[in-house]
Amino acid sequence: MAVPGESLHSDLEGGWILPEPAPRTAIHTRSIVCRSFRRDDGGLDLDGRFIDTRAFAYDSDWRGLCPPGSALHQMQLRLSLDRERRIQALVSAMPATPYTSCAGVNPNFQRLVGLSIGRGFRKAMRERLDGAEGCTHVIALLDALAAAAVQAMASNAHATRTAGLPQAPRALKLEALIDSCHGFRADGPVAQRMLAEQAAAEAAAAAKAAGGPG
Repeated sequence: MAVPGESLHSDLEGGWILPEPAPRTAIHTRSIVCRSFRRDDGGLDLDGRFIDTRAFAYDSDWRGLCPPGSALHQMQLRLSLDRERRIQALVSAMPATPYTSCAGVNPNFQRLVGLSIGRGFRKAMRERLDGAEGCTHVIALLDALAAAAVQAMASNAHATRTAGLPQAPRALKLEALIDSCHGFRADGPVAQRMLAEQAAAEAAAAAKAAGGPG
């Protein structure tokens, strides 16, 4: 499926505006990709993939000779969320692992089904997948998916919806955004404008409810 904008994520050489580096040789690349989709029932699917590659050939005691660019790690997840942001289904796969026993952890990820991916998710996730019950790299992917879920929900709220689908819930309340980063600092232009717009909307709603001009 060709999705607009995804070429920005796959072009690892293009788009950099950092200063020209000193002479160097590539040794390792890690990518974490999160993709979000709105299902026909109005819920969301979050697909995530975690890949580590090495730019050189090397010998592994467990996998033998590994050619340049082969995946040391490749973990994949799909989280299917309902409209209340709960995980209603989860699918996991490990096409490449450093040890053959790694994939045995896959059933444990089903412990996340039923959790909300909102506030408190990371703590609840780690309680269920701590230590030998989990996988360091899948947990890193889950952290990324939880962060991406906020943007997925915001994007869903802005996207053109198919006729008949209910309105998407707002990803975060404005109060949760204020002072959460430099861009949303309380005395900055973004927060000031959004707070003024919210106050105006609340005043208009109150006037309409009271029977006045709205």
